[in-house]
Parts: sequence; structure tokens; C-alpha cells
Amino acid sequence: MGLARLGPMLALLAWLGACAAPVSTEMSAPSIGRDQRIIGALSGASVTGDFSRSDFTAVGVLNDRAGPHRTAASTGTGPELAFVTGILRDLQIQSFAANAEFCGYIGLDPGGNLMSSPINQGDEASCPLPIVPPQMTTLASFHTHGTYSPYYASEFPTTTDMLTDAADNIDGYISTPGGRLWYVDTDTMTARQLCGRGCLPQDPNYVADDDGPVRQMFTLADLAAFERS
Repeated sequence: MGLARLGPMLALLAWLGACAAPVSTEMSAPSIGRDQRIIGALSGASVTGDFSRSDFTAVGVLNDRAGPHRTAASTGTGPELAFVTGILRDLQIQSFAANAEFCGYIGLDPGGNLMSSPINQGDEASCPLPIVPPQMTTLASFHTHGTYSPYYASEFPTTTDMLTDAADNIDGYISTPGGRLWYVDTDTMTARQLCGRGCLPQDPNYVADDDGPVRQMFTLADLAAFERS
């Protein structure tokens, strides 16, 4: 079981020292999703210590994919939170109907107004991230965790969610089948619940008994320990 960003960038996988299934080099964009491929090792060492975003930004995923690209600090609060919550509230309904994940980015337009990238639809367990619009200063990624399944730990992020956002030099928002909303803060390498079960639309088939070890906050080491268990 596991919910993670798939991250099919060969450079990122090699840099993380991860065990991964074969990945096509023809994919033009990374994917996010619940196919747990990346667990645990950075330069051959277990993820057990304290990390900051600067430890993971060498890969430059956004820059590789879209040329020189601007990022800015996300807040996880205020108008930004209201904006992304509205997007994910709508996408929850679409995710459940399509049995698929949806994903994209939020950012600022040249006038400083909040905007969204195009939104991509993935499959049951992954979602290919869109190309970042050239005029957008990226703040954070967002994605749904799709429909409930007993085969995935869908109610919280994983190490790959966090590491991929860190490599992109952004933060992230994640909605779950149980209707939770998470914020991945790559300055502190933590994920925290912004609102609990049922605060967003909930999959009618969701089973609360399968939540797993949901906490108010996880560190990267916490998530790695769960994935190794």
C-alpha cells in the first residue's frame, strides 16, 4: 500500500537512490499518484534525519521541463488556500466520477493574481503534471488522491509527494478520498492537515477504518518509516 508521487524522471530516481520499476524516458512530464515507487534512500542513506527544501532542489524538475521558470513562496493560508480549496472541491467530484486523479499547479499571473495551470486527468493511481504556463510564477502543486481503494494508503501524503515538490522548489496541496486537505511544506519538509475528514467532498465508497496512521502532521522521516513498515 502506498500513496506517492510516481516521479518518472530518471535523473530524480537515480539521485534519490530509489528502488523503482522501469520508467520510460519518453515521458515529457513527471506524474503524481498512488503508485508507490520511491521509498527511503537519499544517496544510499535512510530518510531518518531533518531536511530542508535546499537539500532536494538540485534536480530542477520544473526548469528541465519548461525552461527557466519562476517560483515564489506559498502561504498555505488566506486567499491562496481559498483558491486551491475551490479547485480541489470541484476536482474531488470529478475524481470520484472518473475513478482518476487530477493534478495541476497554482501560481501568480504577471499582475500578481492567483491563477491555475491547465488541469490534467490521470488514471486511478497517477496523474501526469501539466506544463507550467510561461507567464505563471508557480506557488504549489495540487492533486487529488482519487477514489477510495483498499490497496492504497490514500489519506495522507508520502515521501515522493514531498520530495517531488521539494525538487520543484514549491509546496503542495493534496485532497483525499475521505475529504481531507493536506499541505506539503517543503521549507520544513512536513505535511500537515489543513482540514480533516469530510471537509471536502468525500468518496461515497470511502471506508474510514482503512485510513491508516493519520496524524495532524508528518515529517519526511515519519512518512519514510511508514512506507518501510
